[in-house]
Amino acid sequence: MKHIFYLPLILIAICSTVYAQVPGAPGVPLNVEVGFGGGVSIPSGDLSNLNNTGWHGLARLRIHGDMPISIVAQGMYSRLPRKVGGESDFSWIAAAGLEYPLQSVEVKPYLGADIMLVSSSNTGPGATSLTRGGLGLGGGVEFGVPGIGSFDASAKYQMLNLMGKDTNEITANQISVSLAIMFGVM
Repeated sequence: MKHIFYLPLILIAICSTVYAQVPGAPGVPLNVEVGFGGGVSIPSGDLSNLNNTGWHGLARLRIHGDMPISIVAQGMYSRLPRKVGGESDFSWIAAAGLEYPLQSVEVKPYLGADIMLVSSSNTGPGATSLTRGGLGLGGGVEFGVPGIGSFDASAKYQMLNLMGKDTNEITANQISVSLAIMFGVM
């Protein structure tokens, strides 16, 4: 299961090899976008029994060009308040994945999948942290704003402890609904 973290690297290598085979590829521009945003984190399944809806902040990187897919990376901080007491559960999430753009005229809808490394803990005394592997599936829409860049609205179902979960550990899933502003850097 640990080998699944190598998937983004393998996909980048395959895309690079295919991209290099395209005639005239050295002159083909590559677009790189960086963005910042945040949104709502909604616990689901077992996690919703313990936590209320929370929030998250994120930084995002997207690489695309003449390839049929975009390569994305994301860093996220998610915080879910506990239903009882004043404590909160929080997670640092590093994700890498692919987005498949759908055909459209004005806006750019897409479907996406991410492989995640999740470090979770609690604000309570004596809390320990857990590091697990996860998967995010969802989609979104990007629309341009002249002179600024673009806005990226997305929703993803995130399985936070899909890999490496202990036997008695609850299943930690959440839905993250995000809005990010993206800027072209290349």
